[in-house]
Amino acid sequence: MAAAADAESEAEGRGGGDAPAVASDEEEENILYDLLITTEWPPEIEVQPRGNRKHGASFIITRAITGPALFLLRYLWYSPAKSSLPVGLIRLVNKQINWHLVLSSNGKLLAAVQDQCIEIRSAKDEFGSVIGKCQVPKDPNPQWRRVAWSHDCTLLAYSESTGTVRVFDLVGSELLVISPGTTFPGDLTYAIAGLVFLEYKASAQWSAELLVINYRGELKSYLVSVGTNQSFQESHSFSFSSHYIHGITAVIYHPTHRLLIIGGCETDGDGAGLSKASSCGLSAWRVLSGSPYYKQVTSYEDDIGTAKRSSLFKIMNLKFYSRQGREEDGVFKMSLSPDGTRLAAIHFSGKLTIWGIPSLRQQGEWEQSEQPGYDDIKPEWRLSLEKRKKIKDKESLYPLIDVNWWAENAVILARCSGALTVSSVKTLKNLLGKSCEWFESSPQVTSAHDGGFLSLECEVKFAPKRLRLDSRPGDEDEGDDDSDSDDEASAKARYFEYIKQGLYFVTEMERFAPPRKRPRTIVKNYHLVKLRSTTPEELYQRKIDNEEYGEALSLAQTYDLDSDLVYQRQWRKSPVSIASIQDYLSKINKRSWVLHECLERVPENVDAAKELLQYGLKGTDLEALIAIGKGEDGGRFILPGDVDIDELLYEEFLTPEEEAESRREREAMKHQELLQSVDFSKLTLEQKELCRSRLKLLTYLDRLATYEEILGGPHASEQRYDAEFFRKFRNQNIVLSARTYARESNVGALEILFTYHGSDLLPHRLAILSNFPETTSPHEYSFLLPEACYKEGALKILPWNEQKHREEDWCEMPPCKLIVEVALQDESEFLYESQPELLKYSTTELSVNLVTNWYWKRAEEIEHYSMQVDCALSLIRLGMERNIPGLHSLCDNLVTLETLVYETGCDITLNLKELQQMKNIEKLRLLMLTSSEDKYVKNAYQWMVPFLHRCENESPGIANELLKEYLVTLAKEDLTFPLKIFQHSKPACQQKIISDQDLLMVIALECIYSCKRDDQLSLCYDILECLPQRGYGSKTDMTSSLHDKVDELEQILSVSELLEKHELQKPVLFVKETQNNPEEAHKLMIRLTRHTGRKQPPVNEMHWMGLLQDMLEMQQNVYTCLEPDTCYEIFAESLLCSSQLENIHLAGQMMHCSIWSIDPPVSAASKGKSQYRVSYDKSLELVLAASREYFNSSTSLTDTCMDLARSCLQLITDCPPVVQEELDLIRALSYLEDFGVKILPLQVRLCTDRLSLIKECLLQLPTNYKQSAKLLGLANLLKVAGDDQMERKGQVLILLVEQALRFQDYKSANMHCQELMASGYTKSWDVCSQLGQSEGYQDTSVRQELIAYALTHCPPSAIESLLAASRTLQTEILYHAVNYQIRPSEKVENISTSRSPGGIRTESSLEVENHMPTSQSTDLLQWTTSKTMKVLSDTTLTTKAMLHAVSDRQWWKKSLTYLRPLHGQEFGDVLKSTSGANAAIEKQGCHPFYESLIDNPYLAENEVSYTTFQHNPSESFAEVLLRAGKLALMKSEGPDLFPATEVLLQLASEALPNDMTLSLAYLLALPQVLDANKCFEKQPPSALSLQLASYYYSLQIYARLAPCFKDECHPLYRADPKELIQMVTKHVSQSSSFNWPDETATLIKHLQYYNERLLDFTQAQVLQGLGKGVDVQRFTADSQYKKETILGLAETLEENVYRIALSLAQRYNVPLWEVYMTHLEFLFSDSGYSCYRR
Repeated sequence: MAAAADAESEAEGRGGGDAPAVASDEEEENILYDLLITTEWPPEIEVQPRGNRKHGASFIITRAITGPALFLLRYLWYSPAKSSLPVGLIRLVNKQINWHLVLSSNGKLLAAVQDQCIEIRSAKDEFGSVIGKCQVPKDPNPQWRRVAWSHDCTLLAYSESTGTVRVFDLVGSELLVISPGTTFPGDLTYAIAGLVFLEYKASAQWSAELLVINYRGELKSYLVSVGTNQSFQESHSFSFSSHYIHGITAVIYHPTHRLLIIGGCETDGDGAGLSKASSCGLSAWRVLSGSPYYKQVTSYEDDIGTAKRSSLFKIMNLKFYSRQGREEDGVFKMSLSPDGTRLAAIHFSGKLTIWGIPSLRQQGEWEQSEQPGYDDIKPEWRLSLEKRKKIKDKESLYPLIDVNWWAENAVILARCSGALTVSSVKTLKNLLGKSCEWFESSPQVTSAHDGGFLSLECEVKFAPKRLRLDSRPGDEDEGDDDSDSDDEASAKARYFEYIKQGLYFVTEMERFAPPRKRPRTIVKNYHLVKLRSTTPEELYQRKIDNEEYGEALSLAQTYDLDSDLVYQRQWRKSPVSIASIQDYLSKINKRSWVLHECLERVPENVDAAKELLQYGLKGTDLEALIAIGKGEDGGRFILPGDVDIDELLYEEFLTPEEEAESRREREAMKHQELLQSVDFSKLTLEQKELCRSRLKLLTYLDRLATYEEILGGPHASEQRYDAEFFRKFRNQNIVLSARTYARESNVGALEILFTYHGSDLLPHRLAILSNFPETTSPHEYSFLLPEACYKEGALKILPWNEQKHREEDWCEMPPCKLIVEVALQDESEFLYESQPELLKYSTTELSVNLVTNWYWKRAEEIEHYSMQVDCALSLIRLGMERNIPGLHSLCDNLVTLETLVYETGCDITLNLKELQQMKNIEKLRLLMLTSSEDKYVKNAYQWMVPFLHRCENESPGIANELLKEYLVTLAKEDLTFPLKIFQHSKPACQQKIISDQDLLMVIALECIYSCKRDDQLSLCYDILECLPQRGYGSKTDMTSSLHDKVDELEQILSVSELLEKHELQKPVLFVKETQNNPEEAHKLMIRLTRHTGRKQPPVNEMHWMGLLQDMLEMQQNVYTCLEPDTCYEIFAESLLCSSQLENIHLAGQMMHCSIWSIDPPVSAASKGKSQYRVSYDKSLELVLAASREYFNSSTSLTDTCMDLARSCLQLITDCPPVVQEELDLIRALSYLEDFGVKILPLQVRLCTDRLSLIKECLLQLPTNYKQSAKLLGLANLLKVAGDDQMERKGQVLILLVEQALRFQDYKSANMHCQELMASGYTKSWDVCSQLGQSEGYQDTSVRQELIAYALTHCPPSAIESLLAASRTLQTEILYHAVNYQIRPSEKVENISTSRSPGGIRTESSLEVENHMPTSQSTDLLQWTTSKTMKVLSDTTLTTKAMLHAVSDRQWWKKSLTYLRPLHGQEFGDVLKSTSGANAAIEKQGCHPFYESLIDNPYLAENEVSYTTFQHNPSESFAEVLLRAGKLALMKSEGPDLFPATEVLLQLASEALPNDMTLSLAYLLALPQVLDANKCFEKQPPSALSLQLASYYYSLQIYARLAPCFKDECHPLYRADPKELIQMVTKHVSQSSSFNWPDETATLIKHLQYYNERLLDFTQAQVLQGLGKGVDVQRFTADSQYKKETILGLAETLEENVYRIALSLAQRYNVPLWEVYMTHLEFLFSDSGYSCYRR
């Protein structure tokens, strides 16, 4: 790791080790090392008191008394084992620095113990950064602290001087705090002498074992646990006091041998038989896993001397001897070698011993005086007299303070003086060199890892003196002198000092108080220094970096290193000068590096820059080129050789000038010869690179010459030379430099560039000139502008005068340059990238047209970018001065723009482009825009007239048109300025602006008519006065017509004057334009009269009549397009709309108010003229318009405008319908106000949906809907639905029904619905459906009627929802029907009252339940029915609630239980009606309608009365359930389907005796075909029932074998049943082997079964006809009875009976042999036949 910059400066004083030399001893070579300051902590400031007196006068006596007392107390209190520590130990420990340094065993982690924290650093960054920080309390004795790492380097143990131990992790978190058992303040024997981590594997609970050993020899073992369960536990304790009676001084642990090596004080020399280690205070203890945990490893000598050491006399003698003050030697520190085979120990006396491990045999011993260099003093101390004075006890600096191992055969020794050596364990030779490495006093060292070790040192300095403004009188400042005052004062002074102290003790007066010594401030700087071994190359580079060039050159010579590195560093460190070139650069051999420096380095003065470039040119001349080609250079920098002197001997008498000339000639000849010897087409890459470097050097030299010219010559360049600028300038593109100078307006520099670099710049001359700032005046760079002159009769551009700095070099000639630089880059590309329009100006020869175009475009650019017209105008004028043609028009525009910008100041943002796009009239307006009224005429003569002259010169005849257009435009807004022009154009004026009189009148007329203002009537009259009178001046063809137009203008002005009289000003143009426009004239009259009507206070009748006369006058003079009647009508209308009742009555006098009204007779007041009245139709129109206007402007019914509207309407006496409609609308407002509706009358009129007003009335009060008559009257007044009475009534009634439904007033709603249905208003279906679906309405018949009406008139989209509602209502009706059939005695009224409104059953219902007599129940079904009836009756009135309360809207499902078996019994027949005469189904039952189609049918009694259309048969319970279930299916409520099987079976059973066809239909409707068998099995066996079963199964089989379409009636059902049964039976019999589907096979089995039963029944009938007493039903059902009957029939003598028996036996599989045997038995036994009969 490289040291920091500031650290390097400090390491310089220490050196990097002596210069390497070959060691005389080949086995022990010196270490080539390097010092790096890894970390430097911030300075710590510490204030040390210096003898300040204590508070109180008796301090001296108190100190004299308490000192010995404390000593006696401590001596008597402590036992011999607890005596004070050895003096040598205390001395050395106190010499240590306060901080400590501990490196982990693997060398990866470092713990730096500071005053109040511990920094943990990692080796990853050379211990430069902190990875963890542990906070610790400040310790009063910081040297007595101890730190140790765990074996796995994860824990850090820290002990304080009090004995407290803290355990931290790597991030600095405090894990454990272990307090000592006993301690005494200030007693350092409890401080920790050793902290040892042992690896603990006995239990996974504990992470490690920590041994804590204090100086008293007391050991305690703690088991430590970290992680989630942080804790510790004391394992055991041990004491070494029996072996070390004065305590121990050092502890170290050997993990390989599990040895604990203890160091203490050495034993007395008289103890014979002791080993060397024991005598020196060393002992080894093996760590055991059990008690006693530690056992001393002794030698034979130790065992022999045990008895002697344990004698009491010896102990007492030793104790007494130690009390006498004899200083004992002992072990201070120990360190194990890296391989663990050696132990190095330093002693209190400074002795160093080496021991073998584990035998503890001594391998070396050196007393302090035997150690080489033990008495060396730090060089700066030796050279400083002041520091030598302060060293009072030099011997205290000699002892060793720290020891560690560099390798297995070398130890690191550190002394109190700061001397540090790496010494051989054999000879203690310093391997660092001849002298030691000096650190600050008492450094600490670590073991070596990776070829280096760390050292911690503390540099202590006194704080600098500073002014102490707060010093008190009597304070003494002794500076940095550390000696006592006795050393500097005389004996007399000391005597008086003692007297003053005694007087102060007696009197305690401040007068005799001793002077206070100012506290001493010291600054401590702690450094972490790394000493590492290095290689010669690394040290060489380090010496160069430290600028130790002499030592670096010595290293280079010794180790044959590249000395160029030294000269290169010196060259780069020194400024460039001729001397530095000779001293450093010329000694560097590497050509590429020298050329790089010549090319890249820019000196700080111009002479050095020139010298460096010329030096580079010398090394790139032809000699070097040829040497490279021959391979003789070796990469060296070759300078050209001098001319041979021998050739000049014969010319030795030449003059110096002649000699120089001759030398130049010979050099030129030699140069030519060398040049001819080079074949440029065969140059190598190195030669080409050399040529490129020379070209670059020549370019830099030319740029330097140009830069000197720019700076003002050689003398000025020395003062103004800028190295940084030249670095940029010499490498910069020359075109870019020229552009930069142009942008900086550096005209002189640009001229120099054009002169000396014309070949590169002149083709881009115009483009470069375009880069001058637009704000720069063209006069500054006028001499750079192109100029034209006539040559040979043609206009041409003058060329630029170019010059060169030097002659052309050989490498710049085409043979070389073409080879070296094949493709030259265009240096001017950038110039046209941002401005591609300048590319057309890139040419070597400029043409006149191109220059003209450039002047034009450049002037536009200057004006556009800078907005400085004068600069653009100056450029154009300079171009015109230089004979550039085609610039006059642009010059005129710029003159106009200059006038606008600089003189008029109208628009300073106006640019040339905008001006060129403007028309001449716009330019003229801008010129006169800012002219004030008093300067207008002056500016007109100064600006407008010259501009008109320029325009006239450009386009003749345009001046008059511009002036006319300008004045007319002004007149539109104001006639003030045109009036001034006209006043200065009067016939009497001498200098007229408008000299032509006809033009004056034309412009004046057009100006007056163009004026849009209505307040300039006086100015119009003033303009008339400026016009010439008729007959004045010369006449033309248009003069007379112009005078006529002027007369017409006078009449128009008179009308404008009348309008102004009535405060209705209008422009003159308005009167002229409206005089022939009846519509506009009509509007004008209306505005005039309305304006009079709005005056406040209102005008009187006389004023109104005067207005009428003025209106008639205007009509007669100007507005002849209007009729006089129109004026009267307008006048009457204005009276009506004047909001004055008197004016309304006045208007009534001027109108015909009835259709029968006639004009009044002529009166005297009218002077014989008949009084004009407005016609009736027009009067009616005016009255209606006025009344509507008042109505619309009213805010309420009580508004005064409403009264005016009513008054207007009352003027019309015959009251036609339109008037009545308006009156009705006013009456409707009162109705709305009665209902509480707040609305503006205008809103009522504009309301297109008048029905919404009825809705607002209903919303105001909940009971408003009950006022139906009033609401219908309001609807009539509002003309709701127009004139359609039926629609109006229907809409209102619908609203009333909706409102009644909202408040559940079903009676009112029904009343209005009945009215709507009676009127046949089809749109009422919605409200009818709402009422029909209202569950709160109990009249179900009315609800059904309402829904039926709604279904009749509703749209198709609503049919589905209405059908659903109808089904719900039918379900409710059916539910009541079911209840009635179950409990006929209970009425619907009981159902409606069986549950209270809160859902609680009433008391009457409970009584019925509790007192139901069981005697009335004939069977179990009746009792169940009554209970179910009770459940059904406990419902609310509404159908929905009823369905939810009974069984979740599936109440019919519970009723099915009445049809199903209950408790193992069948109750299906109970619910049926009496079977009647056809109970055995002997006849086919049918409906009376089909009686004629069936022979001998059976007709039920309740169906016979089929006479009238009223058909209300009583439905059975099952039919009701079926209907209810089907309705539920239609509603699709719930996922479950209706279980109709039981219901259909019950219906089929009930219908079979009465209507067999209906019964068959029920069976065919079964979901499962086979369920019909349940019905057939219940029926009594009869021919009809069995045939019906066969027919049913035949139909099902046929339908599966030959399916039919569902939407057609299959002929199957029209076939004869007998034929169908026979056909199906025959088919299945013939196909018996066919593999039928399972369902079809089951149907075939049932068909065969019932065919057999039918055959059996037929046979039974036959048997019954025989009269043998055969039970037909039993015969059919019982197989055993059937067999016995057949065998019984065989016992007969009748032939036909016997045949029947045989037939039955064959049919029913009875063995014939049994029949035969039974017949024989009968014949032999009971027949009565004799066996002898023949």
